[in-house]
Amino acid sequence: MLTNIQLQAQFTTTFSKNVAPGQQSGFYYSLPQTMLQLDFIIEEIDCEPGPLVDFASQYYDMDEAIDYATTEYRMLDVKLSKLATPDPNATFFVSVSSGRGGSKAVFDILPNGIIRSIGSGNAMDVKEEMAVVGNEMQHPVCQSVQSSKTEFITLNSSGKTEAQLAREVADKIEEIRKAKFNLVSGYYETAHAPETFNQMFQKLEAMEEDYLSLFMGKRIKKTVVRTVYVIPSKEVPTQTVAKFSQDEGLTTGTSGSGSPITVQTLPLHTTTAINAPSQSAVESMSHENKVFYRVPETASVRVSCNNKVLLEERFVVSQLGMLLMAPFSNTKMDFDTSTGQIINLRIQ
Repeated sequence: MLTNIQLQAQFTTTFSKNVAPGQQSGFYYSLPQTMLQLDFIIEEIDCEPGPLVDFASQYYDMDEAIDYATTEYRMLDVKLSKLATPDPNATFFVSVSSGRGGSKAVFDILPNGIIRSIGSGNAMDVKEEMAVVGNEMQHPVCQSVQSSKTEFITLNSSGKTEAQLAREVADKIEEIRKAKFNLVSGYYETAHAPETFNQMFQKLEAMEEDYLSLFMGKRIKKTVVRTVYVIPSKEVPTQTVAKFSQDEGLTTGTSGSGSPITVQTLPLHTTTAINAPSQSAVESMSHENKVFYRVPETASVRVSCNNKVLLEERFVVSQLGMLLMAPFSNTKMDFDTSTGQIINLRIQ
């Protein structure tokens, strides 16, 4: 639900940091800032050595065998979206004069403090997307078919040494490979329907993989999404938000090893023709019967890893734009709650 505040008096708008402690005759509202949401789609591969790995070199190429447990990471994709959150550098206090008089002003403010309208009458029940502010979160998305079977097959090891078991497994693998060859070559002189042939061949393939994994180990794959939130800044156009390596995966911030992941926000100067007040002027002055709004800037957002561009898109970035003031006098103003721009103005 929106917060609906009705005033029948003169009001003054002041930058929030200039409000005296304990001042209660008024309320706060904010303009939105753009928060970028980066969803990194990463494949995690858990490598598990097989129980007969010590004998792998006797029968197969040891370079293909997993000799110790480890996890490998591979970045598959990155997706970029945006959210609107209250801007602490564009938060204002509206104080009410002690005397009556002036135009009736009705402020509609979202639960997160972002202004939606002024002078629009009754509040409307609207649903707004709000970001959970945090550094990062992780949740699994899907798991490949290859990773559904994680256990090794069980062997009858009663009274047998590991070397004898290894010999039996190697012989079994050879039997399976011979059966595959005979099936493909038509050795059995039996005509199979294509569907039956495929089922038989796939079953032999699965059996060979199960026995071979006793030597070579298993690679269990799953896909996860790691999400990082970034707030673009005029002062710092390029930010290092994470690092990525095949050994450690994605680590947020500048800690950890691996290649740096940077987010570069380059304004396209769509607002340079606007003669807006400076930030210091906004912060130092009080303004009677005026409200702040924002003309957002369009920017090119570039995500790179180790200087290789992963993604580049154009976005409207609110906080890179211009703060302006609009007089209020028997008017209705509706604001875009994702940018702070005035999207509807009517003189009543």
